[in-house]
Amino acid sequence: MDVGAAPGRTCDACGTAALTPFSDFGDIPVETGLHFATEREALVSPVGRVVLGYCPECAYVRNLAFDDALVDPAAPTDMNLYHSPTFRAFCSELIGDLAARLPLAGQQVLEIGSAQGEFLRELCQVAGCTGVGYDASYAGPEGPDPSGADLRRGPAPLAGDLPPFDVLVSRFVLEHVADPFGFLARLRTLAGDRQVVAHIQVPDAGYDLSTAGWEVIYPHVSYLNESALCRIATRAGWRVERTGALFSGLIRYVEVSTGPVSTVDIAEARNRQVAAIANFDARHHAERERWRETIRRLADDGARPVLWGAGSRGVQLLNYADSDRRLTAVVDVNPAKWGRYLPVTGHRVDEPATLAGQDVRAVIITNPVYRNEIGKALADLGIAADLAVA
Repeated sequence: MDVGAAPGRTCDACGTAALTPFSDFGDIPVETGLHFATEREALVSPVGRVVLGYCPECAYVRNLAFDDALVDPAAPTDMNLYHSPTFRAFCSELIGDLAARLPLAGQQVLEIGSAQGEFLRELCQVAGCTGVGYDASYAGPEGPDPSGADLRRGPAPLAGDLPPFDVLVSRFVLEHVADPFGFLARLRTLAGDRQVVAHIQVPDAGYDLSTAGWEVIYPHVSYLNESALCRIATRAGWRVERTGALFSGLIRYVEVSTGPVSTVDIAEARNRQVAAIANFDARHHAERERWRETIRRLADDGARPVLWGAGSRGVQLLNYADSDRRLTAVVDVNPAKWGRYLPVTGHRVDEPATLAGQDVRAVIITNPVYRNEIGKALADLGIAADLAVA
């Protein structure tokens, strides 16, 4: 593990301890959510180095080698998961829970990172609120629509004319921000003296760093478990009201308010995360090698192995374990990816229906939450394949 050259940095979450390097990933794809029109473009897409460092005080983790200049915030990325019935059902269930617990009726919601607006539209309809959503990747009509949502293309103008808000929602944004403490502190300043509540979600580093780490991707600057997320929120001036895990443990959320800041006990979560970090590097690199050998064996045995899922986790697995492209195919349910090529390795993405009749006997997935959905889809296609979770 070559981490000796990683620069020192004070923890972004607690602001006290220096971050200690613990895992060097080397160079990995930068644009995990960008899919290319030609194989040649994909093969020459940029790579960036990942060197993970952790805070012994709160267990915050950051890529110490992150270079903000490599990431284009205006790139036409497509990470839309709404083509999955499993993900849609999760979002609807979450919206129902938020509408039941939070004072949303008649309130103005600000969503930072609203993607294509599906979540905000449904939230407005179910909870009886209005909302403004910002996202650089938004591709639909801008402005208000009948749902009560007003969707805008571009980053939220945190330094400029941001509309007033009663409720803040931010899902899968904080981990991408180069200055996560500054981001949360600025939002707390903008909330002012109003009674504001916020629901913030990130990939749960408590899951990612205790497993293979496929969600460690270049666009993610920070990796936040329960202890780090609570610590950075309180340091930024928010009062932590509630935290928990969602989506079978893959997502961590924190709900905060503009009430008086109080101390949050993070010791147990910190200790659990530090223990996972201690053997993460060996576990991650062992998983890389295991899946390289598994794909080679399946291909050599004539099982015609396929990867189902061309999201960030899939891109990482391909980069580590199938750079020589032994897989028969890569498929995804998102039509926007069909016929396009994945960064660095150049794998082409196809529609799942193309697998019918190809004698596929092994299908690999990288997210266990989708196992039942994918198993049913395979059965519907008449494919009797072994389903393995990487």
